[in-house]
Amino acid sequence: MLAGCGGGSGEGLDSNGRPIVPGSGGGGALTADFESIQDHVFTPVCTVCHAGGAAPQGLRLDAVNSYAMLVGVSSNEVSSVLRVAPGRPDDSYLIQKLEGSAAFGARMPLGGPYLDTETIATIRQWISAGAMPSAAAPPPQRLSLAGNAQGGADPTVARARQEMGP
Repeated sequence: MLAGCGGGSGEGLDSNGRPIVPGSGGGGALTADFESIQDHVFTPVCTVCHAGGAAPQGLRLDAVNSYAMLVGVSSNEVSSVLRVAPGRPDDSYLIQKLEGSAAFGARMPLGGPYLDTETIATIRQWISAGAMPSAAAPPPQRLSLAGNAQGGADPTVARARQEMGP
């Protein structure tokens, strides 16, 4: 399955393991938001292998599919580990694969050259911040039956309880 992949060619990376964005003219540095990571890492580096129906482990990292296939989704190789666990980079299979610490399978990109530590640190930062789909996205709202930090019931839950009656 991996033999058909062009991994290990270094395509999309400069000599230091930093992603090259074609046509970027050097502008637009990698930042810790999903769009930037997609544009600087997933599209130019990862889609060499992770695209289309033959993508390893079914993981397509093209711009249309990557977020939905990564965030909050169990890894096919180790189903007890999320590919990206929002707020928990050390528990994210993506980071484990990029750093070469995953319990199963090879370090990514397959065969190297590997991403440099700065690039991985930026991806870690995005995950630590909640792995939001865009820099402008508000954090997800969490409903609490027990109450909020101020000691009162979550307003959405309280409203639903009122509508339902005793």
